[in-house]
Formats: sequence, structure tokens, C-alpha cells
Amino acid sequence: MHPFIDVFGLRIPSYGLMMALAFILAIVLSYIRAKKAGKNPNTILDLALAAIIIGLVSAYLLYIFVTYPISEIWKSITDGSFSVFKSGGLVFYGGVIGGALAVIAYLKLIKKEKVWDYAAIIVPTIPLAHAVGRIGCFLAGCCYGKCVDTPISVIYTNPIGGAPVGVPVFPIQLVEAACNIVVFIILMLYVGKQMKRGSVLFLYMILYGIERFVLEYFRFDEIRGILFGLSTSQWISIAMVVVGVIGLILSVRRERNMLASPQTETVPEGGAEPASGEAAPSEAEE
Repeated sequence: MHPFIDVFGLRIPSYGLMMALAFILAIVLSYIRAKKAGKNPNTILDLALAAIIIGLVSAYLLYIFVTYPISEIWKSITDGSFSVFKSGGLVFYGGVIGGALAVIAYLKLIKKEKVWDYAAIIVPTIPLAHAVGRIGCFLAGCCYGKCVDTPISVIYTNPIGGAPVGVPVFPIQLVEAACNIVVFIILMLYVGKQMKRGSVLFLYMILYGIERFVLEYFRFDEIRGILFGLSTSQWISIAMVVVGVIGLILSVRRERNMLASPQTETVPEGGAEPASGEAAPSEAEE
């Protein structure tokens, strides 16, 4: 494959380049969608910074904890070598969970904004960016598939991601990229022009949880651990689907109640106050 790409004589790791493109794509698309939804697009830039920093840290930490036993991690800390923390690697689930928590905390604690108002703006961009990132995995040879000879199998000659060399490998990274694009399309169609659909987050959790659970059977990098016959990512997928189903039912019910309730007209700024004896209109729940 192409672990490095030469740009004007500069040798750039293809994985890092595709990851950067993925982040840029998600930020630009979310920025445009925020403007269409009447939200401050600059908030998207703040959220992106928080999500990227916390997401990368959490993705790295989850990689460490699923790759090394707790005893080895603790030993490297107590002896002062921190050897396990010198290895490189990222786990997507760690990044998306950490990034989501960072976004929620920033919106609620700092911006005092409602999380659901931004869910329909940001969430659909996640699988699209993930698809681009998986192409980077394919080029670098990480997150590789099982060693099997199929019409679409590939043979790595100089991977930097640890894929087996000289044997046919199933291109699971490209399959996952294609699945993520399908998820992106479904989420965009689901949201449509309604930019306040918090349920899109739970729909994404269900769709990606199912996708990842199935695709794990075609992956070969089992270093991340197996428990009761299932990988760490499969257990996280199960949890995501369960939470997603419960959240989707509750949020859809909430959204239907909001649409069924009469919309209260607000008094324009500088307009007349309610007449004496009349109840002031209450703010409709968003």
C-alpha cells in the first residue's frame, strides 16, 4: 500500500494525512450545518478543539488499557519507565466516547447550550469523517483484516501499521469506510431539515454498534483483547446498541410530545406586555 505520500518532496504519513482530512471535513460540514440551523458556527470550532484534544487522549488511553494488562501498566508507572505509554496506537471507540463527553461538558458547563440542539448538526458528520480515517488505516496497514484469499484481498509489502507482509489480507478498513458512508447517508436523511433532533445520536449508536460488532469478525488484530469469545470493541458495541435503543425510544417519544403540544408565541423584544390579569406565556420546551 502507500504508508507515506510524497507532497512536493515532503514525505507525509498517509494515516496522519487522512486523519487530518477527516477532522477538517467534519468541522467544515458541521460549521456549514450550524449556520443553516441558526446556531453560532464559532461554537463548532470551540467544540472541535475540545473534542480533538480529549478524543485523541482518550483514544490513546483506551489503546493502552486494551493492549496491556493492568499489572504491566502499573509496573511501568511504579518503576518510572512508563514504557507502555511509549507505544503508539488509537482506538476509535475511546476517541468518540471521550470526544462526546468533552462536547457535552463544554456545551452544558461553559456555553450553557442545550446538547440536543447541536446533536443533529454534529452527529451525522462523525461516520463520514470516520470513513476517511479508515482509508488512512488501509493505506498504513493498521486495523487490518483476516488473512484470507478473496477477489478483493490485498497484499501488504511495507505497512507501518503491523499488517502481515506478503500474504493476502481482507481489506476490512475499506469495507468499514463504505459502511460508514451508508450510515452517514441514513443519518442525513433522518435529520432532514429538522436540526433539533437529538434522537439522531442514539440512531448513530445503534447503526454503528451493529456495524462494528459484525465487522469485528473480519478483523485480525486481536491484540485488543478477547473476553468470552468477543473482542473489547464488540462488548462496547453491545453497550452502544442497548443504550441507543433505550435512548431512541425515549427521545422520539419526547420529540413527538413536543410536536403535539401547542406552540406558544413569544412577545417580541420591545413589544407589549400581557394585559393585566392575563397569564404570561411560558417558554415552550425545546
